Amino acid sequence: MKKGKPGPKKAPHALLDNETAKMQELLRNEEYADLSHRQLSIVASEKGIVEASPSSFYREMKAMGIESCKKGNFHIQEKPEVKPEKPNEAWSWDLTYIRLGPFFVYLFAIIDIYSRKIVSWHLSLNATVQEMKKAWDKALCQEGLVQVSKRPEMPLALSDHGVQMAKKSAKQFFKDLGIKQLFARYQTPKDNTWIESWFRTLKYDWLQFKDYITFEQLKQFIDAFVEYYNTGRYHSSLGYVTPAQMHTGKAVIILKKRRQRKAEARENRLDKNRESFTSETLKRVA
Repeated sequence: MKKGKPGPKKAPHALLDNETAKMQELLRNEEYADLSHRQLSIVASEKGIVEASPSSFYREMKAMGIESCKKGNFHIQEKPEVKPEKPNEAWSWDLTYIRLGPFFVYLFAIIDIYSRKIVSWHLSLNATVQEMKKAWDKALCQEGLVQVSKRPEMPLALSDHGVQMAKKSAKQFFKDLGIKQLFARYQTPKDNTWIESWFRTLKYDWLQFKDYITFEQLKQFIDAFVEYYNTGRYHSSLGYVTPAQMHTGKAVIILKKRRQRKAEARENRLDKNRESFTSETLKRVA
């Protein structure tokens, strides 16, 4: 007869049935769906629900078929490849904080990767998913992607793994809209360089030299910069056209005319120089 391991079958310090039930109830609660097993252990303790270790929560999550995205078993994520061929095919978005007196406010912004146009922005006192939705609702309305007779092709949403991006309610929001989310690699801001670069330009090339003391004044400065950036700033990566010109398709005609003018100027110089050279040569012969 095969003998089992010595000692009691159940550890003396094992969780009681009512404690396990409280853990399961907590794990089913949508409010805590985005927390890891370690965070759940702290929340349960602080709220006086149950005293259980992170490993106990992990075991219970595994038994219930719940995955913890932060349990430490990360897979190696490949660099996201985004190569849009037209406007509104892929949008890069994020949020940043801006100091306003003794406080911080939060700016959500969305940039079209193809055209570099800022399609929407939203300034808020809170960095919540609800405020993020306002920025996206505004972007989709302004780009004519909602309330249309034919369901449009929605843009890809590229972001980092911030709370406002990866939270369950945010994922459901994008899913309901038919928008596919794509995430940058952890701690790799270059994967989402489009919006990160725009934030740096806004904060250090514009707002740093502006005086504002109220929320409304800050909004006015951001609005002015977005207008200038979209319609007045020639972008090197776009062949020195503006994001608005690229976004509307006018860049094709503008770049074509620019090439034609350069070609005509070159031909004109060649003709004039040839005439001058011929004239000088005839004078020497005479």
